[in-house]
Amino acid sequence: IRPRQSNFFGSLFFLAAGAGAMKVYDMTQVEKKLKKQMDAVQTALDFKRIEAQQLSQKMHTLEYQVRELQQALYESEAESLQRDYDEFKAPDLNDDDFISAEEFAAYITNYMKAYPLISEDEYPVFSDFDIDQSGAVTFKEWQHYLQEQQKQKKDAARTSSSPASQQQQQQQRRR
Repeated sequence: IRPRQSNFFGSLFFLAAGAGAMKVYDMTQVEKKLKKQMDAVQTALDFKRIEAQQLSQKMHTLEYQVRELQQALYESEAESLQRDYDEFKAPDLNDDDFISAEEFAAYITNYMKAYPLISEDEYPVFSDFDIDQSGAVTFKEWQHYLQEQQKQKKDAARTSSSPASQQQQQQQRRR
């Protein structure tokens, strides 16, 4: 009976050792698989890190360009404002930052002498500038008039380039 017991325990031991070896093998395979997955995740993270750095650099470049454009716009607006103010100051003979009807009339008379080919009815009149009808034109009123003139030019250009307007112009030429 004894040989059977030792054979039984030997088989049991062999089975246990085999099962343990299988577990170790399975664990090794799982570890290899996990390591492979971790390497893939690490590689993906590395690529994402590089992409994030590139995007960050692009953002910095774009922010710099926006600042440059804002500065250029500010300078352009400042130059435009200065030109408008210089033009406003030309008829302001007494330098009080207001243009009276008399100052305006003298300015237009001198302007008409400088540009004789422009007809008198094409020149603005004092009331075009004196929006609040106070008898004096302020710089703000002067700017308002200039802005309205620019809007009218844009609107005229827009309507003259429309297909209906082009047809009307062609019909007028034929007549």
